[in-house]
Amino acid sequence: MVEDILYYKTSLRWDREKIGTVTFPQEGKPQIVVATPPEFGGHEGIITPEDMFVSAANVCFMTTFLGTAANMGVKLISYDSTATGTLEKVDKLRVFTKIVLRPRVEAVGSEEQILRMLDHAKKRCIAANSMKTEVVIEPTAISAQN
Repeated sequence: MVEDILYYKTSLRWDREKIGTVTFPQEGKPQIVVATPPEFGGHEGIITPEDMFVSAANVCFMTTFLGTAANMGVKLISYDSTATGTLEKVDKLRVFTKIVLRPRVEAVGSEEQILRMLDHAKKRCIAANSMKTEVVIEPTAISAQN
């Protein structure tokens, strides 16, 4: 049974320049090297908070969808998605104004059933529900008939 309140912890250590390392107290989770993005005087080729923010919506939506498919007994053939976050200046502050997720799902079942599961996942995605940024889902459903 899932408790009403859960806590997720990370630690962050500044390494040098505009680079740090995120660690997780749970055993076996890899460290993530993070940095300021190049657009803001940071470093090329290193994961940024902006990357992680957009990825959080993308990953959370996928895992929520996978749980929905399993609960409904639907056989999943494939799932992949892209996510694009739009960062704009609003009232002199930079904020993400929208994240567009484009999941492409192939499953045994009708396209209508797949789209219903995607809608169910959108309503229950913890990351998307926690962001003040609009999260838009633009799915592709592919029915794989037996």
